[in-house]
Amino acid sequence: MLDVDALKKLSPEQQEQVITGVKQQAALANAQNLVTDISEKCTNKCITSPGSSLSNNEKQCLQRCMDRFMESWNLVSQTLQKRLQEEVAAAGMGGFGGSSFS
Repeated sequence: MLDVDALKKLSPEQQEQVITGVKQQAALANAQNLVTDISEKCTNKCITSPGSSLSNNEKQCLQRCMDRFMESWNLVSQTLQKRLQEEVAAAGMGGFGGSSFS
């Protein structure tokens, strides 16, 4: 585990790699928490009387609930990825902000 003093001793490129790794780990943990939460919510919503098998209504409810979640999660993920790519591109422009040269 790196502390702030150890991080300051790294080159800028190494610092960026560490920060990127931490961001990726945080994103993964967040995604895992979301999947766990939605699984619990869909199960609680759709399975009213647990038994040895699921009824057709329970199966359909679970499918719809998980589909809605995945659609939402994909939209949020794509939006976040696009925003991050735009930030990286803007940072890579050396402060020009993506201005055209025409």
